[in-house]
Amino acid sequence: MNITKYTNIVFRFLFVLNTLIWLIVAGPVMADNAQPGFSLDCENTPEKPCRKLIARHRDKTIKIDSSSAVWASRDNTVIIVSDNYNDLVEHEATHYVIAFFKMEGTETEILAQPLLTPQQAEDFRLFDLEGVTLDDNRLYAIGSLALHGKDPGRDRWERHQFVQMDLVETDNGLGVENLSHVTTRWPNFRDWILSKSGYEWTGEETRGRAEGVGINVEALSITDTDNLLIGFRGPQSAEGGALALEIMLPRSKDEEPALVKRHIIPPVDAPYIPKGAAKTLRAISKIPGQPGEYYVLLGPIGYEKETIILAHWNSETRQLTKATELPNGFVGEGVSPLPDNRVLIVDDLKGMILIATEH
Repeated sequence: MNITKYTNIVFRFLFVLNTLIWLIVAGPVMADNAQPGFSLDCENTPEKPCRKLIARHRDKTIKIDSSSAVWASRDNTVIIVSDNYNDLVEHEATHYVIAFFKMEGTETEILAQPLLTPQQAEDFRLFDLEGVTLDDNRLYAIGSLALHGKDPGRDRWERHQFVQMDLVETDNGLGVENLSHVTTRWPNFRDWILSKSGYEWTGEETRGRAEGVGINVEALSITDTDNLLIGFRGPQSAEGGALALEIMLPRSKDEEPALVKRHIIPPVDAPYIPKGAAKTLRAISKIPGQPGEYYVLLGPIGYEKETIILAHWNSETRQLTKATELPNGFVGEGVSPLPDNRVLIVDDLKGMILIATEH
């Protein structure tokens, strides 16, 4: 055999062998860095649609938009809140501002039930709610603390609520009692955020609209130490990430909360996610049995492009991992862990839900 031809064959063999070894060793690392960390059960397409939440009230079908969600282990129930109070007023269904549904079945439409009675909704008006979380049987909900986006004359205290209530069994399956403000010292919780939160708000942030740089709360979660995390869609933190304030709740309603820690959730930095697409919080929820670990939804401050990202955040290391983009048109605004490494995400535009599985 010609020596040159023999040498070329040897070189080709060694090249192929080296390539195979590199793929075996580096391939899993590349896949881990180049792939999202969750698989989704729907794509919001005609071929693979997401399920939708509805309510039936006075012989009418009502679309239920969810701005936040929390799973309750009792009877496999999910509790949701709405930030579209005016839509519910049109249907005379304001008691659906807090509702619940069962995580069962595979139907394309899921029936939601009101958590409040019509009388409770009238006596303790809750208006637009953005975040909800659960500590045993104690339910907490919060408004955006924002100024009105288009009409300064409509700035009102109703967006500045921070409330609590207790879950109870009823003939309807589930209800609440003991509705109250978290603290009577600060029924307008925006005032507490501005004056006592330990964060140096700029004048632009305090006067700005929610769709710009103004204050806009959209996330709420209990912590491992039974504190509460309040997460901001706006403004972005001075450090460049999403802002979350951890507060200690008062022991009585006559006292005020106390700031525990200021958390910064870094922007998404993954090669398969558009850079700068997700900088602020849309939702946050503690992962049971994993201290300091949370599921988060991140997105833009405004509505320029609704790229919403699901990710896993460690509050101690501040690391953000497993970033996964939600389907196009799915405006995820609520997240909650489910059993078996599953995660529920609710949509605030068309009343959709999806289930993600972490891997």
